Amino acid sequence: MLRVGTGREEFTPPVGIAHTLWGARTHEVADRIHLPLFATALCLESDGQTVMIVDVDVTGFPTPVADEFRAEIASATGITPTHISIAATHTHSAPVWNAETSNGASADLPGMHLMPAYRNRVRDAVREAAIKAHSALRPARMAAAYGKSEVTMHRRYRTAEGRVVVSKNEGGERDTTLSLVRFDDLDGETIASIVGYGTHPIVLAHQNSSISSDFPGVLKHSIESLVGGTCIFLQGCAGDQIPYDALTGDVRVAEKIGRRLAADAASTLLALEPAPYEESFSHVVESGAPLGLWNRTYLPDSPVRVAVRAVTVALPVRAFEPIESLERKAAQTRSEFLGLDRGTSTPEHFADLHFRARRADMLLGMAKRAQGTVSVPIEIRAIRIGDAVFVTAPMELFAATGKAIRQASSFAVTFVGGYTNGTEGYLPLRETFDEGGYEAELASYVSPKAEAVFRDAACALVLDINRS
Repeated sequence: MLRVGTGREEFTPPVGIAHTLWGARTHEVADRIHLPLFATALCLESDGQTVMIVDVDVTGFPTPVADEFRAEIASATGITPTHISIAATHTHSAPVWNAETSNGASADLPGMHLMPAYRNRVRDAVREAAIKAHSALRPARMAAAYGKSEVTMHRRYRTAEGRVVVSKNEGGERDTTLSLVRFDDLDGETIASIVGYGTHPIVLAHQNSSISSDFPGVLKHSIESLVGGTCIFLQGCAGDQIPYDALTGDVRVAEKIGRRLAADAASTLLALEPAPYEESFSHVVESGAPLGLWNRTYLPDSPVRVAVRAVTVALPVRAFEPIESLERKAAQTRSEFLGLDRGTSTPEHFADLHFRARRADMLLGMAKRAQGTVSVPIEIRAIRIGDAVFVTAPMELFAATGKAIRQASSFAVTFVGGYTNGTEGYLPLRETFDEGGYEAELASYVSPKAEAVFRDAACALVLDINRS
């Protein structure tokens, strides 16, 4: 029989830590805590196969760091490293993992001295949450289904001047699908749920100076209040998706978005019946009205297959201007930002210098990733849990990619998401490169051909794990 366990550990950093993700920011450190940050682990075991999924309230991890986390969990639990997934919820209101060396920053800026201890705390929380989940394994049943939420919008808006910017785009491609699983113990109490949905946690943007898990944190807490058990949130194909109300400093908006998503998900989760049964009419009881009673007969449990498959695909990279040129530009913008007189500078001047340094850093990082090669290996992973499959990769995928993979799948529920086991930038659609915009111009190293290569490989992987 399927066995399921969960664990959770907090790693919220202290007020005063560097808070440097947004290029348009005018602050340097977090001045309050809106919502705590957690590592939440789900462990699944069936027929000798064990899988661990850990969702972490961070924007993302460098791929080598995710590999280190998986190795530590494997050492502590005995689970095969390839069966462990580290999934970022992708909140943009947590500290940047390598804040001291990214976004035009340096180690001597305010709040940077707190970063090493914070990273150690995240590492400990991920490992301890996984150990708790593994130790808590107990018999369970599962049920999976799709739901729907209208929260997400397409986020590539074309201005009157023809510029593509990050903003809600009425009528653009979006994916409103919720992928949902509920796990109950043998007494019918909910142990855990999985909520998969794709939209960027950028409700809170550059105006926000608080530490927050954004809407995913509110969603998880609300699901646990409504459904019970522990909720895991998996970020989907959010590369071109944004909540309908976003880019604000008002934490109440993040709370509203999280509660609305939770209400949509809970409606389906509560309707699921992990224990199989059939009903038959029993008899009539005479009361003020004649009452017809039914008998419910529970059926034998079907085996729940747990399996993992992975494929490494070579994604072609695009051409960049020479590294030396990009390094000069990054060094210049970084020098201008670090040389700013923070005592006399206006907020507008601070933000102007920072966003330029951030953009130059990002472009240089992407160019270095593609330097000296024609392709980059990316692992696509599929986890089968009964009649549901979870397809993930360390990329920021677009909604059309996820929808195509889901439509090609014969599983009852197919979730496709990114931000897992590392972060390797965006995987834009071919036409995105002609349209321009942030996702293709600044935050991606792949060529226009890469998405089709990825999509074909992912569809083949889903077919393979279904046959296994």
